[in-house]
Amino acid sequence: MNPERVPRPPRRGGRLARLAVTALAALLAGTAACGVDPTGVVDAGPAPVISARGAAATVYLLRDGRLAPKNVATASAAAQDVITALFEVGKRSGDGLGTGLRGFRLEQTVLGRYGVDSGVRNDPENPVGLRLHVIVNGPGRLGRTAMAQITCTARLREEIWAVKITQTTAKGPMALGEHTCREYHDLAAANVNLPP
Repeated sequence: MNPERVPRPPRRGGRLARLAVTALAALLAGTAACGVDPTGVVDAGPAPVISARGAAATVYLLRDGRLAPKNVATASAAAQDVITALFEVGKRSGDGLGTGLRGFRLEQTVLGRYGVDSGVRNDPENPVGLRLHVIVNGPGRLGRTAMAQITCTARLREEIWAVKITQTTAKGPMALGEHTCREYHDLAAANVNLPP
C-alpha cells in the first residue's frame, strides 16, 4: 500500500510564539534570581572616599637656643614623616619657638638596621634597633643645635637607636657623624627631659 502524503497546514505564529516564550522565560529568570523588586535610581549622596588621617607627634624646636618640645600635626607617626614635619614647622614662626634648620631642606630619610655592620647578633639578648639616616641640603654647615633638633626628635621613637646625618654640598656629601640625643642634653630647655 502506498500511503499518500498529506501536506501539513502551515504553522501560524510559530516563530513569534517562540520569541515570546523565550522573552518571558528570561524575564522570569531575572526577577526570580535576586528576589528584589526593581526600583528607580536613588541618589544616596557622594561616593565613599577613604581619607588619610593625620597623626600628631612631638618635635624639638628652639626656645632661646635651647631644645623645647612642640606637638605638631604629621602625615603619619612614621619616623620619616615626623622628621619632615620638623623641617616644615621650622619654616613657620609662632609660640616663641625657632629653629636651627632655617634655610636647610630635608632631602631624604632612610631607616636601616642598627649594628648590622658591626657584627651585632639578632637574638632576644641583643635586640636590633634602627638607625635613621637623615640627608639635608642647605647653606653653610649644619649647626649643633640643628643636629640636636633632628637627633632628639628622632630618638623620641624608642626603636631608633642612632641618627646618622649627612649634608649634601656643591663639593659632594659631607658626613656629620652618627648621634644620640645624650650628647645634646646640655641644650635642654629648663624642665625638659630629653630622650637618650
